[in-house]
Amino acid sequence: MKKLLTGLAMTAAVTSITQADMLRVEMGGGVWQNEFSGTIISKELTSTPLTTDLLNYGEESKPYLWVFIKHPVPILPNVRLEYASVDYSGTSTQSFNYKGQTYQANSQTSTVLDQYDIILYYNILDNLAWTTLDLGLDVKVIESSFKGSDSLTSNSVNVSETLPVPMLYARGRVEVPGTGIGLEGLAKYSGYKSSKVLDYTLKADYTLVDILPVDVGLEVGYRHETLDIDGSDFSIDTSADVEIDGIFAGAVIRF
Repeated sequence: MKKLLTGLAMTAAVTSITQADMLRVEMGGGVWQNEFSGTIISKELTSTPLTTDLLNYGEESKPYLWVFIKHPVPILPNVRLEYASVDYSGTSTQSFNYKGQTYQANSQTSTVLDQYDIILYYNILDNLAWTTLDLGLDVKVIESSFKGSDSLTSNSVNVSETLPVPMLYARGRVEVPGTGIGLEGLAKYSGYKSSKVLDYTLKADYTLVDILPVDVGLEVGYRHETLDIDGSDFSIDTSADVEIDGIFAGAVIRF
């Protein structure tokens, strides 16, 4: 890993010197319309595996935000920050046991998997022949919770956990000359013991206003996440084998 980071830093330094980049800030945000599928399992032996059908979760539309800061200092990594609200609620279709308590059908539950990404990256290509390539490291912090309540028995549960996941990060972008259109792909991956986390995005954006020093545009795309997490790998109570995916749309501002 040390050799990889050293190589990225040297390449980024050469690229930055030849292109004499200036400080730049880009940000965007909008709504991610996503669906949840898979299973959540507590390490309690009596707990029922909580499946999508049992929890009866539907499609949700939640906000997302991102911002990145690119500076002209070659040896220092650039910074990208992301936030995505992932929150589902529903009424169970059948009874289930969770952490030693029984919940009847029609119990209310909610699952939160809010995510914060802190990314340090090097700009390997900076719009060279309309192409951009970024490589770096990400720490994805998953703020999770599961809540359940049964009005018949008055049983309730509220479990919250925080899981930081180190990930590899890559972003590629191609601009179509003379159109104001950009095509972009972004991927993050982590594999640790029996756990795997994959998060990738494909999107297109269009610049509506191109007047220095501010550009304004729109973006649309598709995002997919696989969270295959064995709780014993991270010393947490909950394991998950879930997928979250869907389309998103928002606005982009560049300084």
